[in-house]
Amino acid sequence: MEFGYYLRPCVTYPAMLDLAQHAEELGYWGVFLNDHVQGLSGDGMDPYLEAWTAMTGIGVQTKRIRLGHIVLFNSMRNPAFLAKSISTIDKMTGGRYEVILGAGWNVPEYEGYDFMERGRGMPRAGERVERMKEALLILRGMFDNEVFSFEGKYWTLKNAVNLPQPVQKPLRISIGGSKPRMMRIAVKYADGLNSGGGINSIKNTVARLMPVLEKNQKRIEDFFYSGFATQVTVTKNVEEYDALAKGVAERTGRTMNEVKDDIFAGPPDVLIEKLRSVRDMGVKMMVIFVRPASTLKETKEQATRFRDLVMTQL
Repeated sequence: MEFGYYLRPCVTYPAMLDLAQHAEELGYWGVFLNDHVQGLSGDGMDPYLEAWTAMTGIGVQTKRIRLGHIVLFNSMRNPAFLAKSISTIDKMTGGRYEVILGAGWNVPEYEGYDFMERGRGMPRAGERVERMKEALLILRGMFDNEVFSFEGKYWTLKNAVNLPQPVQKPLRISIGGSKPRMMRIAVKYADGLNSGGGINSIKNTVARLMPVLEKNQKRIEDFFYSGFATQVTVTKNVEEYDALAKGVAERTGRTMNEVKDDIFAGPPDVLIEKLRSVRDMGVKMMVIFVRPASTLKETKEQATRFRDLVMTQL
């Protein structure tokens, strides 16, 4: 199983780049940014660099590590233009971009930036998913063809040119989400699925994913299923692990055992076994952020500690 590192907790571009280069030196598989234009907590006023521009800069200032957004906010961009942008960053970085596409969900951004135009706000879920499906088909068509036409409900392309083509052939596309329709689209039209949450969430997603794969004559071994966990903790000992689990249990109304069965936390040997368990379920890559880390120095130390004590044992 591979590991990607989540860069967003680093607020400034120099800090993001420093962490990305550090992750590359440590041997992490990739670095990822969430694709939003404003903060997601409180009043949304925390500093938030635009993710495509930031990741392009990181791409040209790294050499080997893969790059991605977790996940691409489909409503933010015309899909044909997005295909061109992806092809460009893939070319600029020697074939290192990882595509994960999502349907969009954040109302303040839909309203604040008027993504749908004319003050429409956020469309209903069904429309957002249908738009994402069309975008997925457009991305695939433009990645695989120098000239591509498409006629759908939301977009019509007439001989859209995509030159130069991306370096990666084929260029893998994953879908971000775990709802039934998103899962069906991912299995039928894409190459992978990304879902967030703890161990129980992954178990539940895999349980629902397996019959969909079987129905489409696919195997999970050949499907790029990835996870997203930003609350990973490598505790120093069992006592620290117990204290962490107790705090989570009190906040969430669960028992300590229920918490321990679910969270990506514990002493190195415990965390290694948890990650092995999800690897055995079919998870091929995890995007992580290791806490506690309130400064860049602490963040880099935690990334190093995870690499040394956990990642090298998997």
